Amino acid sequence: MMNQELTRKDQLKSKLREGDPTYRYYKSIFHLTRDMIAISDGYHIIDANKAFGDFFSAFGVDLFDSDFSLSKQFLQIDKYGYVYEGYLNTPWFKTVLRGEKEHYKVGISAHDKIYTFSVSVTLLEPSEDIYVITLSDVTDMMSYKCVLEEGIRISTHEKEETQFILSQYYQAIDASNLVARCNLDGIITYVNDTLCETLHYTPEELVGRNVSIFFDRNSEVMCEKIAEQQIHNGEIWKGVLKNMDKYGGTRYFATTIVPIKNQDNTIIEILSIRHDISEMMSAKEEALQLLEAKTQFFDQVSHELRTPLNAIVNFTDQALESYDEIIEDEESRELVKKYLQRSYANAENLLELINSLLDIAKMKSGKTAFRIAPHNAVSLTQEAFENCSSLRKNSTIQYDFKSTKSVIPIECDGVKFKQIITNLISNALKFTSDGSVVVRVEESPDACIIEIEDSGMGIAEDKLSLIFEPFAQVRDHGFGTGLGLNIVREYAEAMDMSVHVRSEVGRGSCFSVRAKLKGN
Repeated sequence: MMNQELTRKDQLKSKLREGDPTYRYYKSIFHLTRDMIAISDGYHIIDANKAFGDFFSAFGVDLFDSDFSLSKQFLQIDKYGYVYEGYLNTPWFKTVLRGEKEHYKVGISAHDKIYTFSVSVTLLEPSEDIYVITLSDVTDMMSYKCVLEEGIRISTHEKEETQFILSQYYQAIDASNLVARCNLDGIITYVNDTLCETLHYTPEELVGRNVSIFFDRNSEVMCEKIAEQQIHNGEIWKGVLKNMDKYGGTRYFATTIVPIKNQDNTIIEILSIRHDISEMMSAKEEALQLLEAKTQFFDQVSHELRTPLNAIVNFTDQALESYDEIIEDEESRELVKKYLQRSYANAENLLELINSLLDIAKMKSGKTAFRIAPHNAVSLTQEAFENCSSLRKNSTIQYDFKSTKSVIPIECDGVKFKQIITNLISNALKFTSDGSVVVRVEESPDACIIEIEDSGMGIAEDKLSLIFEPFAQVRDHGFGTGLGLNIVREYAEAMDMSVHVRSEVGRGSCFSVRAKLKGN
């Protein structure tokens, strides 16, 4: 059988090599094709076309050498010419012939390079184990495939890296800002925890509600205009919005509103990012109020300086005009005396104002010196009380001093302490045209408490927080500069004391100074 099989193969070789007319036409086509084609028994080459021969001859391989074997050339096939598939060892050409895979590929190594071929096998005649083997060079295509796969891998990695970085950016924004999303109808679709905590809502209370829940009517109209502008123009809006929290409190936010678009450039939702600037807005409002108060203060100071100066000039001028008549005329002497007394009083007022301004300037510059020493709070307060008795507008005002003890020891600067009490008493007398002014000194377990209570015009509750500011006047009395109470607070704090006030419009006020007992 073996001899018969060899005879058939030898006969085929002879016909192919001798140029049998039957095969001549097909052989011409055989050599013209660009693919590498060979006729083989699976192990050795019976015949091969020019492309097949040229490939191997370029590497010094003789196809028709008795030692030549395809299985030795193919990297994916073991040295015995078998391919391992599952638990069966099958000759490679029979595996390819079965066509269990759409494409079979083999590699051939030559000159430090691996060439990749797509291989197909066809039986030349069903009764003979002679095959037509076709090798198509796909080396470049496989290289392109590898490059493409690597590109896809890198692109996928970069995309994942970008998404990871973006997710961190989003988390950072989400953690430090108030974030919300809504659809084009203004219905909230997402809120972050920071927004909920700031505005005292739960996510369930906001998602599904209209964004108008955040606004009063004026702000709601503004928000509608912004949304309309964004949807029409697709623009990012930046500005300050006033929002209401769950309990009606007002919050201010630096807000960026961004229209989110899909790939078709169609707006699909609205994203808002808020940063809470309520404290900054409050500070700004306070600064504006302080600026306005300063302006009023300087206007008032100008008036206060001008008034006594004008009076001094006028009274002095009148006194000079009457000077020649003083010796002979008693009435003229009395008139000049009255002018001089008024000039003196106005000069004192002017000096007091200038001293107050200087005191404030020294305190602000840190140049005020305090000589702290042991003192009796009762005697210091009583001295200030007695010195102010002449400031009463009329003798009908009840003016009393009361103390539970004759000695209450404290540590302070005696001069500054008396100025605190003097300023508070003079204020009480200034704003009390009728009724009473009472000064009380009491001792508690750990402090001395001095109270100055009057039945004057009182202070509105919404103005109490401003009364110690240096440039604020909270009572419409038409005189004074509002400097006295600022000096009171600054001196008290410098000596570790505290000042408190309670007041009611039309009923009067009560200022209390709390000083620690000596040794506490």
